Amino acid sequence: MFKELYDNMKDDLEEVLSEGSLNQGLEKIAKLSDADSSMIGDAWRPPGNVSLHLRSLDAQVIKEESDLLEKQVNAIEEENTTLMKEIANRRTKINVINDSISWCLNRSPIAIDLLEKRLEGLQKCLILLDNK
Repeated sequence: MFKELYDNMKDDLEEVLSEGSLNQGLEKIAKLSDADSSMIGDAWRPPGNVSLHLRSLDAQVIKEESDLLEKQVNAIEEENTTLMKEIANRRTKINVINDSISWCLNRSPIAIDLLEKRLEGLQKCLILLDNK
């Protein structure tokens, strides 16, 4: 881009010299300098080198905050691991209780039938004892 501007300016100056029109040449030069005057300083661009970019003022703050966030994430992950183990243990206990309740419910008709037969047997014994 600078090379193009330089070449254009050089061509314009040579044209001014060859034509002899100094006023038109000065007007062209004034326009070119006005167009170029918008750039007061160099525009900031991030460096291509990462180590140079990390020298910025915010790099230390960013690093400290990143470390703090990493510690918080690790603490939360440890807490989640502990909670997952506790949940797994409680689920195991719930499954054991559920299995024992299911076993009891499946056995209850048989137990009720046995108890009814024993009741009948005991009532017969009572009747026999009363008759004697």
